[in-house]
Formats: sequence, structure tokens, C-alpha cells
Amino acid sequence: MILQATLVTTLLLHATAPADPGAPTARARLSSLLAAQRDALLASEPALAADEPAAADPSISAVYPNRAFLERTLDVTISGDDTEWTDAVAVDFGDGIRVDSVRVASPTGLVARITIDEDAALGARDVTVREGEVEAVYAGAFTLQAPLAFMVLNGTRAPGSILNGKLVQHDKSTPFDPVENTLYVDEPGFTVDYFYAQQYGAEFALLVDVPVAPGTYDLHVVSGATGSQVRSTGPDILPIGARTPLPLKEGDNVGTLKEPYGSVLYTFTPPAEPTRLTLTVTASAQGATPILAVLPASGRFADLLGADARVVVDTDAAEPIYVIYWDAAGADKHDYTINLVAAPPPPPETEPNDECSAANRVASSSSTLGSLRDVNNVDWYVFTVEEADVGKTVHVLTQPGEPTTDTVVEVFADDCTTSLGGPSPDYAYHEDFTSSPVTAAGDVYVKVSHSPEASEAADYELVIALE
Repeated sequence: MILQATLVTTLLLHATAPADPGAPTARARLSSLLAAQRDALLASEPALAADEPAAADPSISAVYPNRAFLERTLDVTISGDDTEWTDAVAVDFGDGIRVDSVRVASPTGLVARITIDEDAALGARDVTVREGEVEAVYAGAFTLQAPLAFMVLNGTRAPGSILNGKLVQHDKSTPFDPVENTLYVDEPGFTVDYFYAQQYGAEFALLVDVPVAPGTYDLHVVSGATGSQVRSTGPDILPIGARTPLPLKEGDNVGTLKEPYGSVLYTFTPPAEPTRLTLTVTASAQGATPILAVLPASGRFADLLGADARVVVDTDAAEPIYVIYWDAAGADKHDYTINLVAAPPPPPETEPNDECSAANRVASSSSTLGSLRDVNNVDWYVFTVEEADVGKTVHVLTQPGEPTTDTVVEVFADDCTTSLGGPSPDYAYHEDFTSSPVTAAGDVYVKVSHSPEASEAADYELVIALE
């Protein structure tokens, strides 16, 4: 209203004033007044402050290296943007990674020495840098990996099994030592049969006891000489599933092996009296190498009773045995037959039988349990050859007994001095000797003595057959 009144008054004054050729026009005068009013209004208002750029938040721009392996100590460089890091800074990589020290290289650069636990969680994790109340987080900036992994794992992953395969070392900074390497599992029930390592790969065989509980197990390799050893872990890489042993009966037991290098677990409980169990196996697949691994009631490979296509076990207790069928050649799916015979054990020798005249009389096809009490002890046995058997040879075997009983055998004619082609060559602990043909009916003698390289073991089984 004041503005309007002023304008009206001014206009009226101009309307009644005499014309002045040099005076500004009314329109120009109005524009001048409006411009002056605008200037006055601007002068009366506070000046607007110019916008200032907002301050940037401190952040982490890089982490190097951005990955590492379990059970390693290393330096990690952390770079920042708009940071002012000082010696009061703290660095966090999450659970399972210990920060041993932090060196401030610059306000925007840190070097953290870290040690990684063997059971730290694998995968990506955040890196956090704190100083006072200022925190910078780089999400997923650092990744943990396991150094060990399976390249190949053959076999049935269950209790009472034989596994083999290849391991790979992913940490190229810690190759396997060419000589000093040990493979193991923390939990009991696993036996390493062999472990051969070469730089970043290794071959192994692992025996799994029957009592091993189902679950996943860590695998460890310690590599290097004492004082410079490096341990590498494969966490939870060994899965063991549940398995119930199949009952084994006397006679033939037919089964199917479904995978190469797989296994099938059986159990049999003998009577509570002296019994000899004879187990033999045949396979239908050409090229297969069928094996029976026989374990006592403990189910432990450390107590292995035998591993072959034919295994003989003498027992006098009603305790279960475990029988594992395994094909060492890795043949494809095939059928197999396990034959079990339970019979009284062979009779023991009768002492004294240290001389030919005191020889124990046995059948021409027989088994006898003997024992060489000391290095000078000799055992003599005698059997009769009938007219129908003249011209045949005498096949003599010595077998455990004890695995390291070292024997020599020789076959004699009825005069106890004429040798029928002996003595045996003594190539191994146990003998497998075939005589020259028998030329006359009558008594034939077998002499068993210690090898000149005799061990402390004494027990053996003598098997005689006319062939």
C-alpha cells in the first residue's frame, strides 16, 4: 500500500508539472524508482552464505594381499581415503585372525601383521580399521582359504574302509618338502599306510577303523625338517558316513562291489572253542585283485589279522571278526564270492621231536602247528607214501604262526639222510618248497629248522601235500 501511494502521488505531481524537455520520461522515472526499491530490499536482507563442500568420510580403498590360507602369518597392507591414521589405530579381520602388530606407514597407509588360526572360518570377511570413534569398514575385502584339498579321493567313505587318492597344496608359498612329510587325522581310528609328496601334490592311502564315528574330519600335513615345519590343514574335507557290517555265513557269500576301490564290510562270530577260520575270495572281473582284510573284535587296522585273497585265522573265543572286501586293482563294478570254512584248528606238534627217530607222525596231506623253541631246535615229521603215490612230489609250506618266524625245510627218504632235492632256498621268512619225485613207497621225513638268519619268532604252521 505504501508503494502504491508513493507511485500515485508521484504520478500526479508529474501530471501537473510543466513540461520540461530535458526531464526523464514518466516510464523511465518509474523504472528508476523500482530499481532503487529493489536495491533497498536487497540491502536490508542478510547475505546468503556460499555452499561449502561436505567433508568426505574416511574409508578403506584397498587391502593387499586380499586372501590368505589357514595357519599362516603374513603382512597385509591397508590403504585408506581421507584417513588420518595414527599409532592409536586398531585393525580387525574378524574371529580366528589375530592382529600381532600394526605399523602406520602414513596417515593413509597401514601394515598389519596377522596370524590365522587353523579353525578360522573360511570365506570372505570384513576388514575394519578403528581410531577413537571413527571406523572404516571394507566389506568382504579379505578371503580365507584352506591350503589342502582332495584332487582325487577313492574308496567307500565309511568305517572299516581303505581310502586312497591325491591331495593338492593350494598355498604356492609353502610347497611340500620332498622328503619330510607326515599326513594325519586328529581323531583316533585313522592309519596312514603311505604318503608320497611332490611339491604341490601328494598321493596317500588311509585306513579307517570300524569304530570310527560318522562325521567330517580335518586332514593335516606337516611338511619340512624339524625346526622349519609348516602345517597345512584341510578342514572338514574327509566325510565318513555310517555303515552297518553285513553278516558273513559259513560257505559261499556272494556280493557286488559297486565302485572302483570301494569296500564292503562283513562280520562273523565264531564259536567259543578252538576254531580255524579259512576265508578265500574270488572276483568275477577280469583284472581285479580281490583282497580280504580281516580285523579282530577291536576293528582296528593296527591289529590286522591278515590281508590277502586267502586268510586263515585261529580263534578260541566267541568274539566277532570283521572282514573287509576290497579290490586293490580298482576294477569297475563286479561280483565276488567270499568262502568261509570254520573247522577245528590243526593239531600241535608233540615234543620231543628233535631227531628223526622221534619224528611226529602226520598224514600225507596235513597241517601241524609247530614251534622252534630256540635257534638250535629242530622239528621232525614223518608220513607214509602209498604205492599209488610213488612218483609224486612233496609240497611243503611253512606259514604263520608268527609273521617273522624264519624257517628252512628239507625232505628226506626213509633213511632220514637221502635228501629229495633240498634244503629249501630260504628266500623269505616262510618256505614254499617242492621236493623231487618220491621213488618208493614207505616213510618220508620232513625236517624244519631255523634259518641261519633266524629271528626271535618261533611259531609256524607246517602244511604237507602229495602232488
